[in-house]
Amino acid sequence: MPRTSMFALFPSEILHEIFQYLTTYDTLYAFKGINRRIDTLLCNSIECDLNFKSMPKSKFDFICQSISPEQIRSLILSDDNDTVRQIHLFFRSFYIRRCVNLKLLALHHINDQDWKKIAAKLHYLSNLTSLSLKSSNHLSPIIVESSLKSLTLGICTMNELHEWLLCTPMLLDLEVQLIAYRSPINKSFRSNPIASNIRRLKVIFPERFNTPDFDLEALFVSMSKLEILTCIIKTEVNLPHGIRWDNLIEKHLSQLKDFRLKYHSNGHGSGIVDRQSSFWVYEHQWFIYKDSYERSRGECSSENDVHLYTLPYSDEEFYLSTATEQSDKTQKDAYETIKHLYLDINSVSYSHLIEHYYFPSLDSLRIYNRCVLIPLIGFINLSQIKHLTIERDNSINSKEFFSLILMHCINLHSLKVSWLTLTEITQDFTDRQICSILKRQIKYLHIHNIFRKTDKNNGSPIEHLIEIFAKNLEKINLHVIYFNDVLLLLENMSKLYSAVIEYNPTNMAIHDDDLVNWLREKIPRLKNSTYKNQLINKEQGFLYLWIGH
Repeated sequence: MPRTSMFALFPSEILHEIFQYLTTYDTLYAFKGINRRIDTLLCNSIECDLNFKSMPKSKFDFICQSISPEQIRSLILSDDNDTVRQIHLFFRSFYIRRCVNLKLLALHHINDQDWKKIAAKLHYLSNLTSLSLKSSNHLSPIIVESSLKSLTLGICTMNELHEWLLCTPMLLDLEVQLIAYRSPINKSFRSNPIASNIRRLKVIFPERFNTPDFDLEALFVSMSKLEILTCIIKTEVNLPHGIRWDNLIEKHLSQLKDFRLKYHSNGHGSGIVDRQSSFWVYEHQWFIYKDSYERSRGECSSENDVHLYTLPYSDEEFYLSTATEQSDKTQKDAYETIKHLYLDINSVSYSHLIEHYYFPSLDSLRIYNRCVLIPLIGFINLSQIKHLTIERDNSINSKEFFSLILMHCINLHSLKVSWLTLTEITQDFTDRQICSILKRQIKYLHIHNIFRKTDKNNGSPIEHLIEIFAKNLEKINLHVIYFNDVLLLLENMSKLYSAVIEYNPTNMAIHDDDLVNWLREKIPRLKNSTYKNQLINKEQGFLYLWIGH
């Protein structure tokens, strides 16, 4: 008769307390199958907070097979390039109407077709109070009234926003990316005003879109209870300037306590607010700072940029140049909210960076124009950085620079570089110290240029990648010339769960529709995978693989 472990005899209250300190996956993986009592406890008492973003497919499959939809309290799904078709796969396994205890739902990179199927069933989720839709495409507004209190929308016109607000009368928190095209300004907010209860509004005017006039006054009329307003402006857009902002706030937003601004453009809108007016400085103590610098726009072009912002900083992204001129001195710790820093090293002068800027909590660092070596430790906490990108065509002192970076970035696990830069970093893969650090730390590698075959003595690029990264690499994004290179990678990188392969369709002996079938025949573990094959043009295609085991 098998002996029962002491752990299996623990009271249910103690087990439940232990579960609170672990993720859903760790809890299920560690305790599922020990005995019937614990399995019953896992099924009946554990509340699941599921974040499937960038998750290996094997973990995703295990969780989906181990829980019931009634257990799910919060759910984050993503159809990003590293987890293609995840949303479809999840709702093929679970009926959304059975997720009756779901309170938070976040869907990233979802397309409108999948969203419409989900939106039609949202009325079954009576406990749902938070919905986040982050997509670069338009998504249809819901048509049934909802009890949502928090809403995040990826891309939205003023007319679509009006439809959303009509169906969400209990909304308190709204974040939206507003866009418009060269068409007549929509009058929906003026013709059909809405008395919303929104307390916090974050409006983002994103890049890449043609954004003419916005009738912000009509929008503000609907939000008289607003207490916190954040405006992030990343494009040329005709918004109120100067004293008109003062008048709009005084007239329509009398309960506004906190105004946060980020305006980053080429200087035409630098007068968007009067930074020194008594309204901003004395009445509300909303201090707006100004940076200006020359920003690179390509190999031979640049423009003078203006960056206006309030502190604490209202966005996670920050662009900093060594040529930055700051009109106001700030505290170093004022930039602790920034997660993604874009650093343009276009001069040898850096003392003002150390004096005025410090970034203690960066998640990613992207470096442009790496033409001179400057010390980063004085204004960047390198130990927190997880993702490092070196933009292509940098003229760099690779060994000295990367020795410093890699020695101090102890949490670095993601690297995006050109093939040329990678060979410079490693001195053609002969620097054992650098290769050892890359082998130990890097789990995600993105090579953003075309591989070129080396001579037989030095070996092929694929062979070098396998030699360094085969042990730990989980995600890869690269260009290949022949699909046999893909086979070689997949055969030798056993931990790989995501691959983005760029290829030239004209160079392939296999038809595009047969690529995945051919790969599945060669690599058995690809049979449990999802994929997307995207043809950009006759000379460029992308194959996205989410690989199971």
